[in-house]
Formats: sequence, structure tokens, C-alpha cells
Amino acid sequence: MKFVCLGYIDEEQFAALPAPEGQRIMESCFAYDDELRRGGHFIGGEALDSAKNAVILRIKNGKVDVTDGPYAETKEFLGGILLLEANDLNHAIALMSQHPGVTVGPFEIRPADAHVNALIAERDAKIRAATAPADAISPTTSVDGQPPVVSRAEWQQAMETLRAKEKKATRLRDALAAERRRLPMVAVEKDYRFDGPHGKVALIDLFEGRRQLAIYHFMFAEGVGGWPDAGCPGCSLLVDNLGHPAHYNARDLSLALVSRGPLANLLTYQKRMGWKLPWYSSAGTTFNEDFGVSTPDGETHGLSIFLRDDQKIYQTYFTGKRGAEVLLSNFTLLDLTPLGRQEMWEDSPPGWPQSEPYQWWRRHDEYDTTDLVEIQS
Repeated sequence: MKFVCLGYIDEEQFAALPAPEGQRIMESCFAYDDELRRGGHFIGGEALDSAKNAVILRIKNGKVDVTDGPYAETKEFLGGILLLEANDLNHAIALMSQHPGVTVGPFEIRPADAHVNALIAERDAKIRAATAPADAISPTTSVDGQPPVVSRAEWQQAMETLRAKEKKATRLRDALAAERRRLPMVAVEKDYRFDGPHGKVALIDLFEGRRQLAIYHFMFAEGVGGWPDAGCPGCSLLVDNLGHPAHYNARDLSLALVSRGPLANLLTYQKRMGWKLPWYSSAGTTFNEDFGVSTPDGETHGLSIFLRDDQKIYQTYFTGKRGAEVLLSNFTLLDLTPLGRQEMWEDSPPGWPQSEPYQWWRRHDEYDTTDLVEIQS
């Protein structure tokens, strides 16, 4: 979120400080601003001239009346404006509480109005487009397959317009997550038994004593690419993105992989990939069929979420296909780049490199620049 931080100062008191002390305060403020920049929090700012040089405009008798001096009769006047990027108001307060400027005067922190600012940015873009020379490059025009080159101010304006949309999408995701947390549950009645590294285990054992369990249904079975020595390349790509389980465990969640393939095959492939996540075989059970990932048409992948209440187990959520992309941080990063995922379904500028989906995916030890599918322009 963007916040506008208004810094107030007692001009007479500050002017009365010894010159070295005033200089020290200024330098410490600049140094902290640099720290905010390095953290990606400093958007911009302006220092203001003395309030004595201000003028006030008012309407009197239907005409604009101009008077000299500050608006309010007070010792503390607005001395500067800092534009701050923070997660929320509490984060903004925490950041600005450390600003040396607080030692010489109060800061007023206000959230920027993202909706109105987006409207302003949209109007700015329309005016620029309407007044641009005939041969000017518009923000939607590509030259030689690349985005247009604009001034930093124009780039910042375009970023602000996009940022408002991104924040709206974030709030929509938050609302979906809230709805997801309130979904009804369904009891798991069957006593499933899986093959694990230390013998047979029940579904409740996969919780490892925690209240929540996420199972990724990994495609490793006859008919899946790589069988019998390797698992699905796409599933393998996903598991590479799952990160260290300590972060899930800290929020009372265990994570496990379950596949139909024999345990020996799974463990051999697990060692090859260097994964540490627990992996269990559902061979000889109806687990995959019951949860919709083994069908007459073949195998598919998916993510099931479970909640435990003592010895009772409930399924709370399931997603598959592109719904599981939320686990793929590499796709998230690629989506932030100019070239994107470089797949043909994407809406990209003309001339952007693209190939068929899935074809470029490899297990992480199989990428070879001489073996990659040729990118089609």
C-alpha cells in the first residue's frame, strides 16, 4: 500500500539549532531515506520551503483572494512529504517511527487513495495519448518486439496504474481465502493404509501430530511420462517449488506426497531429485480413485487439504490442473518478467518468443540448452 507521510516542523526551533546539529539531523534523515530505498519502501518525496513563503488561495465575494503566509496559526508547519510503500498502516507506522525526522516534529501518515489515483493515472494516460506527436511511441506500441522506452515519470505513472489493479487482485485473493476457510467439510470414513519408508501407515499418521495436512497427488504410475523410473515432469517441477517444510509446520500443517507407484520406485526417484518431503505409495488402495486423481481416462494431479479433530479426519479443499499453480513460485516469478512464461496461450506483444505449453518443462536435472524445444517466434 502507498502512504503519504507529512512531516511537520517548528521552523523557529529548528533554525535555532547549532549548524552542526542541524546538519547531523539532515544527514541522518537522508541516510534513513536511503535505507527505505534499499528496502523498496521509498517511493519519493519533496522538502518544502519555509511556510513564510507560502500563499493561501480563498474565494471571497466570488473572486480568488491571495494572502501571504501559512494557512494555520501554529508553531508547527508542514516541512516535507514522503511517499512510502508499506504492507499496511501498522507497517508504515513501524517504518516511520524509526525516521530521524520524528525527533524534530510529528509525522502524519495517511493511506493514499488507490482508486482515485488510478483514475488520475488513467486520465493522464489519455491526455498524453491525445497530445502526443503523430510519430510518438504509445505505451501499447512495440518496436522490434520490445516495449516502448519512456521517461521514468511516464514509467512510474504506468506502474501506478498497474499497481492499483494488482492490489485489487490481492484483495480478491484475500476474499477467496476467507471464503475457502469457511467451506463445509466432508468426513473421511475409509481407513486408508499407505506404504511408507518405515512400513504401513494410516492417513492420520501423515498428519505427523499436526491438525492440518496437505497431500499433493503426484503422478507416478503406469502410463505417466517417465514410468517406471521417473515421475511426471510437471509434478516434479511443482515439488521443486514447495520449499522447506518448517514454514508449513510452524502453522500446524504437514505436507506429503502420495502416488500410485510402488514405494521402491518413489524412493529411488526421490533420492535422485534430492527431495526431503515424505512420500507414500497408495498402491493397492482406492485412495487415488476416491479422491478423483485416478480415472478411467488416466492419472491427474491435485492438491487435497485435510483437517484433523482428534481421530476424526475431514477433507476441506481440493484443486487440480491450473488451480495447483499457486504452488509454483517459478511461474509467479516468470509472470513478473517481460517475456513471461513464453507459452503460446499467453497474451504477449507481437514478436515475443513463445512455444507450446508443457514442452519446455524438464525435471531439474534434465535441462540442456542444446536439447530444449525451439522457441517459436
